[in-house]
Amino acid sequence: MAEFHVLQNAQGFIMNHPYFNQIQVYQAEKRGLQILLEASTPAAAYDSSEHPRNCHPGTRVRHIDQIVKWGSEGPGRGHRICWLKGPAGVGKSAIAQSCAEEFADQNKLAAAFFFSRPNQRDDPQRLFTSISYQWASKRKQYAEIVKSTIHDDPTIVNKELRHQFRYLFVSPLQELVAKGEDIPERVVIIDGLDECAGVAAQQTIIDIVAASIRDNTTPFVWLICSRLEPHLVAVFESSEISAVTHQEELTVPRGIDNDIAKYLIDELVKIGREHRLRLPWPRERDIGTLINLSSGLFIYANTVIRFIGDRDSPGPEKQLRAVVSLATSVVNGSSEHPLSELDSFYLLIMQRIPPKILQTIQWILLATIILSNGNYAKYNRQLLGLSPSEFRTVCRTLHSVMKVKWDRITFYHASFMDFVQDPQRSRQFCIMSEPGLALRTELTQRLQAVYNDPDIEPYSKPFCALIQADSNNDSYDDAGVYGNVIEGFLFLSSTLPWDDAMFTALVSFNFKKMAETSVGKFLVSEVDALFSHIPKGHRSEIIRSCKDMDREIFTWEFAEMPPGTDWNASYILGHGQHKCFCWYHPSVRMFMLMPHPEKPPAKNPATK
Repeated sequence: MAEFHVLQNAQGFIMNHPYFNQIQVYQAEKRGLQILLEASTPAAAYDSSEHPRNCHPGTRVRHIDQIVKWGSEGPGRGHRICWLKGPAGVGKSAIAQSCAEEFADQNKLAAAFFFSRPNQRDDPQRLFTSISYQWASKRKQYAEIVKSTIHDDPTIVNKELRHQFRYLFVSPLQELVAKGEDIPERVVIIDGLDECAGVAAQQTIIDIVAASIRDNTTPFVWLICSRLEPHLVAVFESSEISAVTHQEELTVPRGIDNDIAKYLIDELVKIGREHRLRLPWPRERDIGTLINLSSGLFIYANTVIRFIGDRDSPGPEKQLRAVVSLATSVVNGSSEHPLSELDSFYLLIMQRIPPKILQTIQWILLATIILSNGNYAKYNRQLLGLSPSEFRTVCRTLHSVMKVKWDRITFYHASFMDFVQDPQRSRQFCIMSEPGLALRTELTQRLQAVYNDPDIEPYSKPFCALIQADSNNDSYDDAGVYGNVIEGFLFLSSTLPWDDAMFTALVSFNFKKMAETSVGKFLVSEVDALFSHIPKGHRSEIIRSCKDMDREIFTWEFAEMPPGTDWNASYILGHGQHKCFCWYHPSVRMFMLMPHPEKPPAKNPATK
């Protein structure tokens, strides 16, 4: 093909403003930072609209002062990592947020990343890219190098974490030093490391950070906050890591009762003024009861305040009485779970949901887990067939534990989603029992309805009417909802209890039709999980691992695989005429559905 030029066939052309080269340079720089931005998570920054609450004024002062002092003076001693550790709900994120604001005011903050599993900010691949983007916004010289680096190799943002760190930090910093640039010491905050997806990734992050300190390759000091998970304790207690780490532990002592009391009194007085409540409000004995119920957990006090101040409730006085009444049940309870008091409060919240909308609420919570985009209200409600007004109305009943703002569903604390997924803690309100089974059945039926009718064309009006739960929803995104139905179906099939009904449904399921109507739909991990979840005695009728097959027998199938796929990591779903391939692509670490082709006829030896 002949090369095409912008000025091809132009005659008598005069260029008065030769800025093309400048435009190309500008676009290249823009692309570099744009790629970095798209691979990062802006919502995880300390100054995003989704940042956690900071500490109430006058509380947790000792811990904040110690950490700020460490960040400003202490790292010179060699302890360039500060590990803020403690159980769930003691206020680690609030302290991290307060420290981030203090360091930012002092121009000491390079970046901050707040992991949050229930809010789907748990991808380890986005940690260093986010830190790099935040720091690039503060350091022009560093930004110029990173722009050029990513422009030359855009795949850097998808590389393994150690390579990301090298290309985004170590190499650019070496280049700055070679140019004689002064690189001041700055603080990086990583909150909620235990909520990062994958134990191995959590350990790798710590190893990378510690290695950069030992080798003196970056100017950063690191505040890392996490729960006391056994694998993290083991890493931080190792000789290599402990040698460069200062540790701050938050316990659940009654010694912080004064801080909790100050917070409760200040917030309740504010609520009293807003609602013009008669004095005395709050009563001293009620404050004492709330302090005892909090048992040293700031998350309890925070949630109680949101519950009492709920504008859609019967009123602050009735809400307060409902919480105070928990004191008796907590005293009489026998649970030794460290969050048993908080669980009792979460049970109260769930019990106050009207029965007619309870399953809808549980399905909304489920959708945030089963969909990769489930925290976006649009996709969540489209999957469930809810109008925007219906969605907002039912979500108000969970005002004290979650919020919906700018089409995003966010949870105030991971403990609530942990609670509703644990049948021992949430009992009849567990979303992974009856509600999950009911949603799995509905999604299965929706897919079967379109696959079993040969006259329905993909994405036709009848197809969309069967796939979506609400045919009157004008904002329906047919391709998006169809993909979400498949994603939810596979997730629930690979996680919920196995039963005869599910076996019957999967054995007769037309996976080939699924692939034909969703070519290019990528699946992250559901296929691996489905294979592991199905009992061995039933697998052969539903899913087969390609690595267990004889390649010589399936030579023609192997030949059909797209370039770059891994036979040994791939699967065949279904059987008979209903099969589809699940090709595994190592480069993107995902599966892709493709229809299983018919076996070509054997060649006649007598025919050339």
